[in-house]
Amino acid sequence: MPRLKKCPDCGGKMEKGETEFLAEFEQGLIAIENIDADICTICGAEYLPAESDKYIEETVEDIFKNKITAHQETVYRVPVHA
Repeated sequence: MPRLKKCPDCGGKMEKGETEFLAEFEQGLIAIENIDADICTICGAEYLPAESDKYIEETVEDIFKNKITAHQETVYRVPVHA
């Protein structure tokens, strides 16, 4: 699948990099790290190629179907005051 060469947001150069997927559910927070992404060198916009999007979808589905056991950690929520 072709990768993005130009940022759809600002027109900047896209480079292959990694990002993380975070989603909050009633059961808790799911974090999937080291996901391949196209990242803009100017504005930082991140776009997932189709393979990464499919991997995230399948992984979340497997977690909910208890096909894989997620590593569980304690998360502390700290409000940020401006």
